[in-house]
Amino acid sequence: MGRIIVLLSGKAWEILDFISVVFKPLVLGLVFTYLFTPVVNAIENKMLASFNKPKTARILAVVLNYLIVLLAIGIILGIIVVTVTKSISSIHPSEIKQYLAVLGDQFSNFQSTIEKQLSSMNINFGTVGDFIGKLISGIKSGASTLLFAVIFSIYFLIDRSIFRYWNDVLNTFTSEKTRERIKTLAKDSDKVFSGYIRGQSIDAAIVGVLSSIALLIAGIPYAVVIGILTGLGNLVPYVGPVVGFGSLIIVCLAEGSIAHIAIGGIILALVMFIDGNIINPRMLSSNVEVHPVLVIIALLAGGRVGGIVGMLVAVPVAALLKLRFGRYLEKKKLLKERAGEENANQ
Repeated sequence: MGRIIVLLSGKAWEILDFISVVFKPLVLGLVFTYLFTPVVNAIENKMLASFNKPKTARILAVVLNYLIVLLAIGIILGIIVVTVTKSISSIHPSEIKQYLAVLGDQFSNFQSTIEKQLSSMNINFGTVGDFIGKLISGIKSGASTLLFAVIFSIYFLIDRSIFRYWNDVLNTFTSEKTRERIKTLAKDSDKVFSGYIRGQSIDAAIVGVLSSIALLIAGIPYAVVIGILTGLGNLVPYVGPVVGFGSLIIVCLAEGSIAHIAIGGIILALVMFIDGNIINPRMLSSNVEVHPVLVIIALLAGGRVGGIVGMLVAVPVAALLKLRFGRYLEKKKLLKERAGEENANQ
């Protein structure tokens, strides 16, 4: 019996993984559509003021929206490339060769130590050696998901008849009461997702800028790179500090500057403290409060089902479920109170 349960649970996870692979680009495409719709609508309205061609204006607005996104990504990557290039150009070629040789020896010693440690624990090192291959495979899968998500979002943003079609289907096959429930759910979803995703994006940008400026003033190597990575990591709860401190340690160890680890660590800790107590609550003021334990559970579940994409949407989904469950409890409480009053009157 236990073996059957294990087999069934394994099959269930396989089916769930298959569904996540199929629907991940679609869901991410809908997320992009949701995020970019206000921007596209604003650009479209500006264009319609100049020429009265709605279809052309819509297409140009979508194209311009993604050009702005690509420009922003290009600027971020440009800053990283310029910073790294400047640092490398200041090093003599012979020093680079010597550093790479030392790094190779260190990695070899590290790998040997790990092999021995894992062997003593009866763990096959081959599974660890496959990590790089899995990482490359994961990057390819993520790139494919992102590409199809962008394609989906472009179609959704341009062809709004898709949503009108499903609205007509809803009106045809559902009652007035059901439509009201769906509208309430849609309003709740918009409140939670807009309050979380957009607020979290602004919060990440602020954290990235503050971290970069503070680390630059302190003279930390690759300050802008660390700041940008910290900001991007902050899009996912609890990931920002890990990315920030991790990149700081790697950079400072590579530069041989142990003192900068302590200084940079204090700076990042202060930025995260300010963010957690002042910036983030204000940015997410329209969002439903979620207990930290629920956030961790949501992140674990979201990461298991949908990877990074799952982690990005896990917290707002959990917040939406909490909001809906709270309303259900209020409704049941009200019904119970009314039933008690009726019994008392009888």
